Amino acid sequence: MDKAIGQTAMRDVSGRGPGSRPTREKLTAAAAELIAEVGWGRVTTRAVAERAGLPHGAVSYHFRGKQELLIEACMNAFSQAVPLEEFAAMTSVDDLIGMIGSQLDPELVPDPIPTRLMFEAMREAERDDNLRERMGAMISQYRLAVIDVVRADQERGVISASVSAEGIATLVTALGDGLLLHALLDPDLEVAGALAALRALLAQD
Repeated sequence: MDKAIGQTAMRDVSGRGPGSRPTREKLTAAAAELIAEVGWGRVTTRAVAERAGLPHGAVSYHFRGKQELLIEACMNAFSQAVPLEEFAAMTSVDDLIGMIGSQLDPELVPDPIPTRLMFEAMREAERDDNLRERMGAMISQYRLAVIDVVRADQERGVISASVSAEGIATLVTALGDGLLLHALLDPDLEVAGALAALRALLAQD
């Protein structure tokens, strides 16, 4: 009995133990790939397990269901694609625009999975409150980091202080997301020109 109690204590309410992280990471990585390849609604837990090289039962052991697995897969992939720490380390809006450009450069980021994953997640977020709330919270964190960068540029006189830092941050982050989606649909999109136009619009006269 003591052994059984100890095993229960080592696992949380969802049945996950302290050594489960590598398995969860394999499952979420496989799920992210499949969402990008076949679409959210067509992913199956069996396909995820096969892609991860794990038994099918691993999915139900580590996740409460397919939806929880797919949501975790998306959130993990987003945080890895553009770590919040990179946003916090930026010192100017020009750095941010450069980061957007690097994310859209097929030579620097040849893997389209993050962009396709974002597209699928945004569609699913319309139907799933949990996903929408988590994505919204994530976007808010990034936006707060950008607000700090905008304010720093305003203090240096690089960007006009007559426009709110919050408004500029919202515009820049939304433009970055929009360009990612447009580039997915139109591989020949002139991204460099769009980013140059943004720099010109933000420049202090």
